[in-house]
Amino acid sequence: MVMNDQGELTYPWGESEASAAIVYGTTDAFFGPAVASFLKQTFSLERFDWFQSSAAGLEHPMLQAIGKQAALYTSAHAQSEAIAEWVLWAGLDHFQNGRARRQAQTAHQWGRLGYREISDTHWLIIGFGAIGQAAARRLSALGAEVTGVRRSGATSEHAKRVVMPDDMQPYLQLADAVLLSVPHTPETESLADAAFFAGMKPGALFLNVGRGGLVDEMALLAGLDAGQPGHATLDVMREEPQPADSPFWDREDVTITAHVSASTEQAKLRTDAVFIDNLGRFLAGEDLQHQVPASAFA
Repeated sequence: MVMNDQGELTYPWGESEASAAIVYGTTDAFFGPAVASFLKQTFSLERFDWFQSSAAGLEHPMLQAIGKQAALYTSAHAQSEAIAEWVLWAGLDHFQNGRARRQAQTAHQWGRLGYREISDTHWLIIGFGAIGQAAARRLSALGAEVTGVRRSGATSEHAKRVVMPDDMQPYLQLADAVLLSVPHTPETESLADAAFFAGMKPGALFLNVGRGGLVDEMALLAGLDAGQPGHATLDVMREEPQPADSPFWDREDVTITAHVSASTEQAKLRTDAVFIDNLGRFLAGEDLQHQVPASAFA
């Protein structure tokens, strides 16, 4: 069955007796006008064999509730390439003085504004999973020095070095750009706090594509006032949408995008491909890609 934006269910391939209860939670299902109907139908299932999420994260209460009910739960990491391109855009815009260029054009001023090459920068990527490595692959291809941070400490061809979280402080002090791409868990709540920003290199770029809860936002504002970081580019915030009176809107040292780093048509198609592949595996009785253990929903 397929649900439209009005919450109506149709049988585009004809009605048949179902042998399994499978739900695919697309971005349209989560963020479209029929989200309430979608959730009502999902939670009303007496039998729930498998849920395929279009998201990589698990911390949202809605996903936690679905994970407790579904016999199998699979996530998707097909958004990593899109998010990595957002990171590349944010880095190029910052180091090439994009804001100053736009201001000069608005003021009709012809000025030769210098910029810094990505190849001259050192990036610290905290969270070196699919997103972190996709970003590192692009950055290292442009000559940037990349230090990855992940709990396993496993090396990567896309980073000059990979360190454990407890060993990242010296590299935080040296990094020209610091990217957060870790999941939001009790352990990573407010990971970027006052001590974190005080340990950054003055003038450095701070980026967050993980979750808003990774950042102590009052500490970030204080850090920006002190020049550590010099600029923050944020795709995720604690409160989304950001209220109109948020202090972040009008700061010249902040760039905000509305949680859109994964929002490309290509990412949607790749996520659909994950579902289709998993569907074939499910029908064949094989293991599914990106299966999440039940313990993640405990």
